[in-house]
Amino acid sequence: MDQRQKEKKEKIRKPLSAGLILAGLFFFLNPNVGLIDVLPDFIGAVLVIAGFLQFADIDERARSAQKALIILAFTDAGKTLALLLLRQSEGTVWTMIFTFVFGIAEAGLFSYALCKLFAGILYRAARHDCARLLRGFSALYGLTVLIGVLKGLLSILPELTALSTDYGDVVEGAASSAQVSHFIYTALTIFNVAVVTIYGIGWWIYQLRFFRTLAREEEFLESLSAQYDEEVGSKPSVLTYRALKTAGVLVAAAVVFLLPLYLDGTDHLPDYLAGILFILACLRLRKLYPAPARRAMIAGGVYTLFAAAEWIAELLFRVSIVVDYDAGYYLSARTVINRYPARASAYFSIIGVGVAKYLALAVFLFFFLALFKPIIAEHTGVAFETSSAHSAEKDRRIKQKLYSFLYVLTGLAAAAAAAGILRRVLRMFSDYMLVEYSELIGVLPFAVLLVVFLFKLQDGIDNKYYLEK
Repeated sequence: MDQRQKEKKEKIRKPLSAGLILAGLFFFLNPNVGLIDVLPDFIGAVLVIAGFLQFADIDERARSAQKALIILAFTDAGKTLALLLLRQSEGTVWTMIFTFVFGIAEAGLFSYALCKLFAGILYRAARHDCARLLRGFSALYGLTVLIGVLKGLLSILPELTALSTDYGDVVEGAASSAQVSHFIYTALTIFNVAVVTIYGIGWWIYQLRFFRTLAREEEFLESLSAQYDEEVGSKPSVLTYRALKTAGVLVAAAVVFLLPLYLDGTDHLPDYLAGILFILACLRLRKLYPAPARRAMIAGGVYTLFAAAEWIAELLFRVSIVVDYDAGYYLSARTVINRYPARASAYFSIIGVGVAKYLALAVFLFFFLALFKPIIAEHTGVAFETSSAHSAEKDRRIKQKLYSFLYVLTGLAAAAAAAGILRRVLRMFSDYMLVEYSELIGVLPFAVLLVVFLFKLQDGIDNKYYLEK
């Protein structure tokens, strides 16, 4: 193969890489059984995203798939880490709820993302008269949705069974109720693994057949590559539009992890993952606004370090004490000094790190929200550059509404930091579980309004870039 043929083949691989997508889909074969995930789904999501990264720049459906897979990757990574480090025993109510909620979320994100990706490929195949890729597309959708449902929901069965040991009267000398419960838990776990794994292998073989067919369609891939060069590679305005939209998705995902979800005293939505997502959003905007993005990234890095330190310290403190709900698990300073005097210094250190974390969050959010001011000024408004008074007034109203949202968000960011500090102060004086949720008083309004702001900002950006897309 001469150099020209090699360059041509490399060019064909740009929009869609069947090998990377298949490697990523392989990580979705195994079931999610509460704790154990031998092939982590978040690695699979990253590989699949890498496989159609440039295709997402020229197809709206693939872009939707990319966003869903990004959220899935961070959701699964956070869930896996939390369960690996926090789960002490099988069959708690919290484990069941946690498994069920995240199972539904991951099943929905997985099914939506892959169906959108397949829809994008099939739409382009239809437009380019690529008949071989159109065969069996209904089975492609159906098999994918079913594997998502099986992976996400079958895992609840073992957790639900382990909650109860009441199997009626047990004959003397026979197995105890606890042993019967453990046997059924184990049996359902094995059933879950067997069903999902066997079905998953069949599903992956079907995917292998489809993507091998895709890899052989050189003319189709060449046309996608040419379309990418024409629509994206030669238009900086389109790259700017993509950067703004991707940063918005990362911020929306970060908001999820910013919310406190305290189960048995530890946040199951780790805040440091929110910090990582915020930093990635700043990285996406760095070329547009180097100085403001750099300041936000530095402040975000400090916040992420404090958030990780607090989460790890809470985890270590949690496993070093005996859980006693009657005495008040949520542990005021008085309870710690009386029951665990050797752990008092660690307890007050956690409080101090938590306060420092929220001070760092306030500084970060100030710099981060300031980053939106030039975005509003330069990238929102109307698509037409005319002297029309109507267009000018519409442009002014769009910008003014977004600036108003931004000012309110700045105030709520300070309130969210204050609420986080308040929780840590109140916890020193109270053993009541309600204290754990006091943080929501400030964080939840900020998170909700930030998501609303992102949707309004997207509308403003869409208006500005309507003719550029």
